[in-house]
Amino acid sequence: MKKRYAVDLLVVLLLLATVPVPPVHCASEHDRERVTTDGEGEAEIQGQDLSLARGEALEDALQKAFENALVEILPLDLSLTGRQDILDQLATRLRRYLLQYRVLSELPALQVFFVNVEATFSVPLIREDLVSLGIAWEEEGTRDPMELFVRVKGVSSVRLYQELVQLFRKMANVKEATPYEVFGAAVVLRLEYERGLEDLVEALSNWRSDEFSFRVEQVNDREISISLVTMGEQPMDW
Repeated sequence: MKKRYAVDLLVVLLLLATVPVPPVHCASEHDRERVTTDGEGEAEIQGQDLSLARGEALEDALQKAFENALVEILPLDLSLTGRQDILDQLATRLRRYLLQYRVLSELPALQVFFVNVEATFSVPLIREDLVSLGIAWEEEGTRDPMELFVRVKGVSSVRLYQELVQLFRKMANVKEATPYEVFGAAVVLRLEYERGLEDLVEALSNWRSDEFSFRVEQVNDREISISLVTMGEQPMDW
């Protein structure tokens, strides 16, 4: 009996090995709306109820395909623990993201029903829910720069003004920096910044040169007020 079972199991494995496994179809530059992956599922056959076992195996296969889709969509720097937490939260919404699927193969054998599927999921809907969970990232070349205004106090000379403008134009993630307003020793610069407001505040707070540094005084929705502090001098009061 054990020998017969081993032979049958070998036959099942050989049959499954002949089933082609489709590769993951990643969204191209021209189609960022969907991702197609495959998944293999299985379920125990209770008695002679093949229909129930097939349905459970199908759900298992779709779940595996969804897990593969998330691997393609989630940020690469996300930890394994973070990935699992997200999967646990999104797994119950699988049908919301599922656009279509097709069964590639199905096989009942040894009281187990095996199903292999190819499934296509909506990338925008998945990302919408990821953002609600606090997971956000940008694909290279897909984000428009943010318009920000930086009010700089303590610009006491033309030379400092020129150096300030050149500094912002050379700063990382600044696509464009143009003078917007001038009030005495205060200058407002308009920036096209490719990252968020908090990132710019951190960059300004940590910036130092041989001549001056910045002191961040106030941060609003899209405006930052800073004081220019010349090395060896105290910050000016305004």
